[in-house]
Amino acid sequence: MEKQYPPIEPGHKRFKTLVIKIVFFLLGRSFHSTSKLDPDIKREIATWEEGFAFMMKIFPDGPRMTVEKRRGILKYRGSAPESADLVITFKSLESAFLMFTAQCGTCQGFAESRLIVNGDIPMAMSLTRCLNVIQAYLFPSLISRLILKRVPPMTLYKHLLRLYIYLVGVPFGL
Repeated sequence: MEKQYPPIEPGHKRFKTLVIKIVFFLLGRSFHSTSKLDPDIKREIATWEEGFAFMMKIFPDGPRMTVEKRRGILKYRGSAPESADLVITFKSLESAFLMFTAQCGTCQGFAESRLIVNGDIPMAMSLTRCLNVIQAYLFPSLISRLILKRVPPMTLYKHLLRLYIYLVGVPFGL
């Protein structure tokens, strides 16, 4: 008589999923705050058309976030599955975890084929430039130097903006 084993179910990576959800929340709120106050991001998103939305999500059914341009600033729309003009899909939870915990930079992740871009490639490059500026605000300079090809210069205004993002922008969504 042949012994039958129960099917093996893949484990749920609850910790990594929670970390990615938290990072998406922080990143979404940071996009909102910096788009109002940072001159580099303002200049970058000025070329985006009104209503342009982008989504970052984890394949197949992982966390997601949507950000949309409204009245000249970026608004964080949360994790609701909305349609978007540009969709960046991370191929796995592990790939997203490496990139969002500063173990791998955006350029390295793209070079290692850890993500898929659906939409306009020039818009994706513009989004990457904005993401690099935001990462420079969120991470200490020691980590920023490791994950960014070129760290934007931090003036006194930008240090004060970093403080605003930490104390007001992310906690209150302003």
